[in-house]
Amino acid sequence: MLRSHCLRGQFMARDRITQIRISGLRAIESIALDLKGLTVLIGDNGTGKSSVLEGLELLRLASKPVNYVHDVLLGRHGGLRNLLRRGSKELVLGLTIEGAGPRIEYEFALANIGTAPAVVRERLDVFVNSSTLVLQAKPEPLHVVARAAGRTRIFEDGKNREVPVNDDSLALSAFGLGAQEAIRRVITVIEGIEVHIPFETRPGWLQSELDFRVGPRWPVMLDHARSLARGGLNLANCFHELRNLGNGETWERIRERARLGLGDDFRDILTPSVGRGQIELQVSFGSFSQPLPAESLSEGQLAYLAFIALVELGQGRSLLAFDEPEIHLHPELLARVVGMLEEAAEDSPVILATHSDRLLDSLSDPAGSVVLCELDERRATHLRRPSKERLDKWLEDYRGFGTLRAEGYQVRAFDELKGDA
Repeated sequence: MLRSHCLRGQFMARDRITQIRISGLRAIESIALDLKGLTVLIGDNGTGKSSVLEGLELLRLASKPVNYVHDVLLGRHGGLRNLLRRGSKELVLGLTIEGAGPRIEYEFALANIGTAPAVVRERLDVFVNSSTLVLQAKPEPLHVVARAAGRTRIFEDGKNREVPVNDDSLALSAFGLGAQEAIRRVITVIEGIEVHIPFETRPGWLQSELDFRVGPRWPVMLDHARSLARGGLNLANCFHELRNLGNGETWERIRERARLGLGDDFRDILTPSVGRGQIELQVSFGSFSQPLPAESLSEGQLAYLAFIALVELGQGRSLLAFDEPEIHLHPELLARVVGMLEEAAEDSPVILATHSDRLLDSLSDPAGSVVLCELDERRATHLRRPSKERLDKWLEDYRGFGTLRAEGYQVRAFDELKGDA
């Protein structure tokens, strides 16, 4: 198996997101999703799959030292009124972190005070593993950040102290990286959340008709690439970075992955300078005397190359989420992408939202990966995982979970609703 360089530090203790919690967001009344490896969200349109990803994006932005209400809620997501589920008074986002130290739970709540949205609650709890606490049936956490009723307290240097925090900002990012270890751990983890949508691979003629010209087809200013940008906008810089890592083994693995997807005629990925400080993504094939610019590649070829860069540049990633990764991909390419994402999930959780039966057929462990999103009679999202015993029995007669779903039998693989996944 081709192994990504981003997995080399996997034996060092590092933090992982083991659970996310969302309440009051669009169709979601209250869910808790446990994360281990690859999670694939399925379900009808409107059942909350994309809302889970939006919740992750809202969590990611909590790490930024900005006015959260103005810059995030209003500036990017249309305001709390646009996000809040009907009948819900609060939007609550939270996660659990484990790995590099004691378990941490972080959570914050947003609600309207009068007509203005505000941060009304925030907590950061550390579950310290001391001999005293182990003896307790349910150990009491250390409340590093405790915010409610307009007051914010932090625990620092062995004592609590009250600090001023504006109603429209988060205490977490207000204290910044100079604060104590637990706050640094949370900020580092949520900074590493990546939420992706299908790559911007639309052909040049269509972009011209829509009067814009962005995406991996076009030259970009040469810049450092720590990770693949949303839409694949910095794809040329990503491959430039990967080629210059000083590790020939990494580049040979990338070329082999590209060859498996683009055909035996594939030779190399190039990022030449095109002037004015810009570089361009090009691909060379044996049957052509000159490399092809990204502008000439198909949407599927370009998307496949973007997935290679996505999984290779993942050292700072704590969670990867992708909405409809199947877009533009031939079934064989999709199967290869699923394999790469399963490998990436060994290092940090990966969440996919999909309608693709082909993707589901490509899963190596559907019972451990698939989560069904469905609405109850109040149009509230619930999550269910398949029963391994039931699914194994059904898969004796079907190629994979996708084929089972295509035949209309997916519900037979699930136990009765018992709560969150």
